[in-house]
Amino acid sequence: MSNLDRRGIPGCAVATEAFKPAAAAQMKALGLEPAVAWVPHPIQNRTTQELEAIANNVIDEIVALITAKADASHV
Repeated sequence: MSNLDRRGIPGCAVATEAFKPAAAAQMKALGLEPAVAWVPHPIQNRTTQELEAIANNVIDEIVALITAKADASHV
């Protein structure tokens, strides 16, 4: 994410909610504020239909996050 941000390329991490505390600590340590879309935990052992539902529920947020980053980088 840092590499993308430095190059002006919008990006968005997707992670499960269980990793919020670890992600917050890592972001603080690295001095980053990347766009993150959070999805329900756990992901493993989900059916294809469940994964599709999770993806469908988060796709608009992901598009909004990378669009906002893109808009901000061109200002």
